[in-house]
Amino acid sequence: MSSSETIKEIVSKCEDTKETANKCEVKQETVIKSDDKVEIVTTIGDKKNEVEEDNSVVEWYNGLAKAYPDSKELQFMNYGYAHLDQDQDAETGQCYVQLYEQVIAGKTIKDKDILEVSCGRGAGAAWCVEKYSPQSYIGLDASSNVIELCKRNHSNIKNLSFVVSNASKPFPFPDQSFDIVLSVEATHAYGGPKAVRQFAHEVARVLRPNGYLLWCDTCHIDQTGSSIEYLTDGGELIVEEKVNITKNVLRARDIMNKSGVEFIDRVIPMNQRKLWLDFAGMPGSLIYENLREERIIYWRAVLTKK
Repeated sequence: MSSSETIKEIVSKCEDTKETANKCEVKQETVIKSDDKVEIVTTIGDKKNEVEEDNSVVEWYNGLAKAYPDSKELQFMNYGYAHLDQDQDAETGQCYVQLYEQVIAGKTIKDKDILEVSCGRGAGAAWCVEKYSPQSYIGLDASSNVIELCKRNHSNIKNLSFVVSNASKPFPFPDQSFDIVLSVEATHAYGGPKAVRQFAHEVARVLRPNGYLLWCDTCHIDQTGSSIEYLTDGGELIVEEKVNITKNVLRARDIMNKSGVEFIDRVIPMNQRKLWLDFAGMPGSLIYENLREERIIYWRAVLTKK
């Protein structure tokens, strides 16, 4: 059996899996108010909280997928990348795919086996498959609701598939299954150094010799939050290239500010708007200011299997 056939068999076995990182019973309730605003309520066990008070990242994204399945503003969920001289009126969607272009960093994807960890709603995965023609491309995400959206929206794309699995748990793939692993703006949400180190270990395990981890994310200067060093602590991955793209990410946030604020004002309840502005890294938010003041750096990096 060829490597691509092995991957396809594993995906087939995973497709009916509803397992997520949180093993307790979780239910989402979408409350549509009289003014067409939407509020997500999450029940975990016998405890009910609004989603902004829930510490489970997986259930936050499960709730978003259920409440806003068709919002075009949420098909990509990264901060984007813009050239510093890019027109303020540029198409906002271009910033999202430009981030993927930066992360890919000129590496050859055509006819390769690719894994994207924490793929979100799959728009980036779909774009990569259509642009670069890999042999196979699998999007992995811990949110079962998000993966259902991926399958619904992108099932017609050849060589693209999606599975539910937690990024900081063992991946459902054999050793040396992939040529490249992508991670786009995700590791900061994994829950700390131990989880990121486990992710890095799994990446190294499933990469073939001379394989690449193509990665980008925010990193705190004082290492109180996410840090690129967590990816290399285990000694299985080494940094081949590391580029500070903070200014380009801020430029993208500036370009997308108008459309983002319009979306939040249109559909998000008043008592949740500050949370959403921070979540989206909009100008004036804490994350935006931390990036602007360089308390947080946005890196992209190419790491190779040692």
